[in-house]
Amino acid sequence: MFRMPLGAFTQDESFPFYIHFGEHEDAVFLHGHDNYFELVIVMSGQAVHIVDGERYRIEKGDVFVIGPDTEHGYEAPENFHICNVMFRARFLDLQSYDIAQTPGFQALFVLEPQRSRSAHFTSHLKLSATEFRRIADMLHRLCDEYYGREAGWKTMVRADFLRLAVTLSRLYDTDKIGTGAGIVKLAPALAYIETHYQEELSVAALAAMSHYSDRQFIRLFREATGCLPLQYITRLRMQHAQELLRTTDLSVSEVAACCGYPDSSYFSRLFRRLYGITPRRYRQM
Repeated sequence: MFRMPLGAFTQDESFPFYIHFGEHEDAVFLHGHDNYFELVIVMSGQAVHIVDGERYRIEKGDVFVIGPDTEHGYEAPENFHICNVMFRARFLDLQSYDIAQTPGFQALFVLEPQRSRSAHFTSHLKLSATEFRRIADMLHRLCDEYYGREAGWKTMVRADFLRLAVTLSRLYDTDKIGTGAGIVKLAPALAYIETHYQEELSVAALAAMSHYSDRQFIRLFREATGCLPLQYITRLRMQHAQELLRTTDLSVSEVAACCGYPDSSYFSRLFRRLYGITPRRYRQM
């Protein structure tokens, strides 16, 4: 696979972001991404999108995210104009914002890119005419800030991109995802976990949110995240625990309770097993 580095578009690794409006009269060769994501909005026309050897027709109003290690390109373009927004995951750390608690965000920015690497490409966000005009205005404003380079432009670009990501996540209607969407249908469960990971969560309840059997849910969850549901919940709890230990004066017992562990001794043993250090020592680092 030919890898297109982000450095081909921007050399500023401290601000790994690039936005571009492109008109494609000819086919776009197959390529992969060098550890960055590409948000694509089809502005006009249509083309055939080739993703890991499969072909899918896309047209004005389609929105999708291509992740790293996914080979894609375009053929048979007809008046085909797109907007590309390229960014590294760390650029905004979107998972740390409350938008990560919505099914639309999980579907568009987390699950669809992951699915494209392992199964058939799926793009479920199709903008209506009114939605398209709204998103187009946001894209042009974002582009103006990026290329205008006025005072504070980097701050404004981050803010405008966050606004774009939140708006697209809100527009993504996960209720319309078909039964053949595979891991994308996990979006409601992942969003629920982001909001309720401190609580007792059962696989059966999470599977029901995705309309899968427990066995199907566990298999697809592992495919999407690389771990089992309980392991994923534990990771979120421990990330929250690290933040509380770094930024608050809460006692270890209080941190444990905030993260869903009423038994602080168990919490401390688990923390040490995962990180090789006790919560108290971690706080002192």
